[in-house]
Amino acid sequence: MAVYQFYALIQKDEEDDGHIVTFPDLDNCFTYGETLVEAVEMAEDVLLTMLDYMEEIGEDIPVASSVEKLKELLPSGASLVNIEIDTDILTNVG
Repeated sequence: MAVYQFYALIQKDEEDDGHIVTFPDLDNCFTYGETLVEAVEMAEDVLLTMLDYMEEIGEDIPVASSVEKLKELLPSGASLVNIEIDTDILTNVG
């Protein structure tokens, strides 16, 4: 269990004005929020869930890319948000 930091890539969903959230460093880790605030909250939740699961099954957690590297890949209109997660929070709750 540890503290992790990953950047969430947040893009406006042009179809319904919501926000799509992905994590460039993590496969299959994505979510959605109707507002930007909700998108960030959902990003925290999905990242915590994914990292806790990866720890549980013994999967290697990748090293997060630098913001400089991610900015090179950033689509027009998208934003990067640094999300910090402490997976020990789940251990302390249960």
